[in-house]
Amino acid sequence: MFDNRGITILPDYQEVSEWREVMKKYKLLPNNALIAITCRHYGIKNIATFDKDFKRVKFLKVVP
Repeated sequence: MFDNRGITILPDYQEVSEWREVMKKYKLLPNNALIAITCRHYGIKNIATFDKDFKRVKFLKVVP
């Protein structure tokens, strides 16, 4: 889905086993794990956040 600014809104990727695996492996809260696996599923490698927990996720690069 696109909005009027050209931003794409992606649906959550909710593979439960992968969600739990990422939550445990990187010590993330459930919502952060969902964000991480959604990024991985859609090939997103950079994330703009001030949440330091994402720095532990090896497949994401944090852009403050």
